Amino acid sequence: MNNSGNKVLCVGLCCLDIVMYCKSYPLEDSDQRCISHKWQRGGNASNNCTIFAEFNFPCEILGTMSYDIGGQFMKKNFEEHGISTVNCRFYEEYESPVSTVWINLQNGSRTIVHSNKNMPEVSFEDFKLLNLNNYSWIHFECRPYYDEMKKMIQHIREWNSNDGRNPIKISVEVEKPRVELMEILSLGDIVFISKDFAVACGYSDMISAVEAFCSKLTYGGVIICAWGEKGACAKTAEGPIVFSEAYPPEEIASTLGAGDTFVAATIMALCKGLSLANALNTGCKVAGAKCGMPDSKGLAKLFPSLM
Repeated sequence: MNNSGNKVLCVGLCCLDIVMYCKSYPLEDSDQRCISHKWQRGGNASNNCTIFAEFNFPCEILGTMSYDIGGQFMKKNFEEHGISTVNCRFYEEYESPVSTVWINLQNGSRTIVHSNKNMPEVSFEDFKLLNLNNYSWIHFECRPYYDEMKKMIQHIREWNSNDGRNPIKISVEVEKPRVELMEILSLGDIVFISKDFAVACGYSDMISAVEAFCSKLTYGGVIICAWGEKGACAKTAEGPIVFSEAYPPEEIASTLGAGDTFVAATIMALCKGLSLANALNTGCKVAGAKCGMPDSKGLAKLFPSLM
């Protein structure tokens, strides 16, 4: 993937993460020092782009940001990673979303407290301004703007219907545990669902979840569900379930961004032409390796076949 027409576009949240590395999980009403801290970009779509950039996949973020200090930090950081923000909407009057993240160094768990006062979501009017010739794949982080996202996807479908064009692949991630998101499953060619969403819908394991949800897919669609240490599975409406085990590192450094890494790595593998089973396995391997690292720097060196 080495030209603008092959870019992956990620649509979703841009958030400032303030990450605190703690010796142990903080006790309520306590006062303690952390081992270290840092600022970084967060938000699922933003994190997806970080992984694409690590593997030199041309990518672009479509999100909303502020001109405040958090927004300036994120814009600069996107640029440092070679991630295009050319079509992002910047606002004077709104504040950047912020997440405070506690990393428990005893076990690598991450606890997130998120604040989003008033930042607008990406609008269909902004999306219509894109030149869709620039993209081979568009990935949507499912945000609380369902009607706008549905318009965006319909716009892509109409563009794809014109003869002589290479159709843009559409993927959607449904993460939040909200049953009303069920209607989103029919929108994507590739649909990623989280364990939290599956449990909220009444399923206790990933196999039963994908078996049930695949009936919601469009023809030829794929549903993919990652289940932490249990691995991940996927299914098309017409085919059998494929499964991959998890690949935990010898020592967990941080699980922050592991799910976003899985999504991006699986998409990259599918873009490379790998089968669904092999792509799923690749996603689990890359996500597992990420859990053994404090961040994603150097991750691509472990998987040169994806570059």
